[in-house]
Amino acid sequence: MMKKIPAIILVLAICLAHTAEIAAGEYLTYQNITFRRAGQKLLRDFTDYDYNRAYAALSGRRFWGWRTHTVTNHEPVTFTQDTLYVVKNDGVTPITKDFTFKMTEQTSTQVSASGNIGIDASGDVRGFRTGLDAHVRPSISYERSTYIEENLDISITVDPATKLTIAVYGEGLVTNGVGRHYRFFRNTRSGGWEVFVLTAEYYSIEKESLE
Repeated sequence: MMKKIPAIILVLAICLAHTAEIAAGEYLTYQNITFRRAGQKLLRDFTDYDYNRAYAALSGRRFWGWRTHTVTNHEPVTFTQDTLYVVKNDGVTPITKDFTFKMTEQTSTQVSASGNIGIDASGDVRGFRTGLDAHVRPSISYERSTYIEENLDISITVDPATKLTIAVYGEGLVTNGVGRHYRFFRNTRSGGWEVFVLTAEYYSIEKESLE
């Protein structure tokens, strides 16, 4: 039975994230995202039933502008962004490896959308088109985390019959919902919207016995 050696967590307090892509936030490429509270969903996991139920909660048509309904509101999530290195020592002597971690300035807010709700790619912080960004922004904590670019060099020894794993973990808040945009009482755009705000991110170094 494999026995885990306690993980060494580098508490670097690097509240950072990658900038959002045009169609969807890069957070959707993370290895996994887990809600702390059961029953919550990311926008990509919404079913037709979820959309129809959310649309039914909208307060009717309007002459001009957005009607929105929030489904998931500031729900905490944990995630594994990426596994950077895996080193297995199947030999009889220790192995020493040198690693360099690079940190750069980036934005901590990402957005995604479905249907014909578009993403605005202009500016440092991407948002939604046709005024939806201004409509939902007041209820969402948009933050920008910056820090000076620097390199961190670490030398790690991997003992015999041991596996070393270095990964990036973190925490965030997810808010999502649906919206419909009207012009002269006519529905011109509809779909789902989602905002991911990163609150913490750190490197994890874990050694695990292979025996």
